[in-house]
Amino acid sequence: MMMGHAYSATVDGSVTIGLGYAAEDPYAVHVIVSADASDASCWVFARDLLLAGLTGQAGEGDVVIGTEPGASVVSIILRNGRDMLAIDLPRAPLCQFAADMLSIVPRGREGGYVDVDAGLRSLLA
Repeated sequence: MMMGHAYSATVDGSVTIGLGYAAEDPYAVHVIVSADASDASCWVFARDLLLAGLTGQAGEGDVVIGTEPGASVVSIILRNGRDMLAIDLPRAPLCQFAADMLSIVPRGREGGYVDVDAGLRSLLA
């Protein structure tokens, strides 16, 4: 969990961010955004998007992540229809999360953690 600052048309304040990653879904990162204990939303997007956003600008559409060279903050912009939420997070804990994630499933090894046959069986059942 980490604290960030969120901005939108209706929000300007602190938010709590939870980050999740599992080898069973090696291509995805889960981000839970909560302004208070009763209101949380979960976003799922490509882990490569997060990794690219730690060193530059990445993404189009619903999720955009980026930082400037030497900056201590990473910005995540989340769009859902007409609504948009920008969140500034400290870069160091995000980089640690990325390192931990890559120690679980290194880049290029994701396919070894996906059971394609099980996925097809569940789709065809």
